[in-house]
Amino acid sequence: MKRLSPGQRWVIGLGAFALVCLVVGIIGLVVGVTNRYGCLSDGDVWPQERCLGDDSGIFWGSALGIIGLLHLGLTGLAGALVWTSTPAIAPGPAERPTPGAGATHRVFSYGTLRQPLVQESLFGGHVPTTPDTLPGWRLDWVAITDPEVVRTSGSDLHPILRRGAPDDVVEGVALTLGHEWQLGAVDDYEVADYQRIRVELTSGLSAWVYVAADEA
Repeated sequence: MKRLSPGQRWVIGLGAFALVCLVVGIIGLVVGVTNRYGCLSDGDVWPQERCLGDDSGIFWGSALGIIGLLHLGLTGLAGALVWTSTPAIAPGPAERPTPGAGATHRVFSYGTLRQPLVQESLFGGHVPTTPDTLPGWRLDWVAITDPEVVRTSGSDLHPILRRGAPDDVVEGVALTLGHEWQLGAVDDYEVADYQRIRVELTSGLSAWVYVAADEA
């Protein structure tokens, strides 16, 4: 089962608040009407005749009911927009044991792996990132047809690396992955157009990077 995105959770929260307003308003209206007209005798005519008392229950009940109905309508409209523009998030991976010494992987990201929602989808949360650059490569673009990757990243056009001139530099970040399964999750996320290779970053750190498969 897929988890809800922050936007979808926000819509559900607003809808719940609107329902509470509507229910409280209906209860207040019923209590107010009961207190106002509940003491009539058999010969009295409702609503021309009523008991002495205040109408605050009727007033506030009606107000909350109207607010609840309006709120529900607006939330429904907002929900229709948010639900289609902020896709659900795939389930996060199960918690895995802490790896031993030397098991940490660095992955140089220059594209969608930097996005918080992509990291949450792949790793179950954000991972440490450090700004870095990769010399000798240049950016190109590739059209993605895998619907799961498009849904996760929010785009069907992704950057891809190709070998460039010695003075070419690609800016990005180095992701620190502390679990072997996290690297496997990235392998599964990257489509067949990409190939993972080992490179040396400008900082001198060694890292994995996903480049065009025909450039590996």
